[in-house]
Amino acid sequence: MLRIAVCDDEDTVCSAIERYIKDACAALSIESEIDIFTTGTGFARYLGTNERYNIIFLDIELDEYSGIDVSNYIRNVLNDETTQIVYITGKTEYDRQLFTFRPFEFLAKPLSTVHIFDTIKKYQRIYGNKNDLFHYKYGHDTYWVNLNEIIYFKSIDRKVLIKKASSEDEFYAKLESIKEQLQDCGFISPHKSYLLNYRYIQSFRPDCIIMTNGEEIPIAKGRKKEIAYLQLMLENGGYNGS
Repeated sequence: MLRIAVCDDEDTVCSAIERYIKDACAALSIESEIDIFTTGTGFARYLGTNERYNIIFLDIELDEYSGIDVSNYIRNVLNDETTQIVYITGKTEYDRQLFTFRPFEFLAKPLSTVHIFDTIKKYQRIYGNKNDLFHYKYGHDTYWVNLNEIIYFKSIDRKVLIKKASSEDEFYAKLESIKEQLQDCGFISPHKSYLLNYRYIQSFRPDCIIMTNGEEIPIAKGRKKEIAYLQLMLENGGYNGS
């Protein structure tokens, strides 16, 4: 499922884009979740609660807190390099500063269903249908995190600890169900209680894996051959998480 945000200060534009996105995703057999925002300030505040999206359709000419301000917040404050930003504007020329935020696409108003369809199809062609966001629930709240921010999962009784690059959290779940959900996403399980993001592996030892944060993750006796094979693949750049 793709998480998509639309931020424009015109309600009619937001409604039209939302409708176009739903039509495009239906035609491309993509599940989607769409959130609408009408101010850059409110959108940035929401992103600051650790909410993440695959694609953001962002109006450049927002009042007060502009699309440039929002982009700077995403890239340089949240350090989010994976969310794809699609700029929507009534201008035919774009501020050179926008290119420092690595835009995915520029769309000129008035938008049409073809513009949105082509953008979603382009995203699908480049990134496939694989979602790079993981979500979990704690109580009545749902939290989203980019996969590349997760260092590892650890099973503790009926809960799972999610260790992130900048924080950690716990939620009720079974590690096995997370393994199934993240199959082919670059995670390995050296021990029944751990699921590691291979991007954060620093080195291998006979009995443990050293993560980039210095933690030592044990390797179960029955999984040493499997981990040795994965180590060889990683060192040769051939492992893709499958």
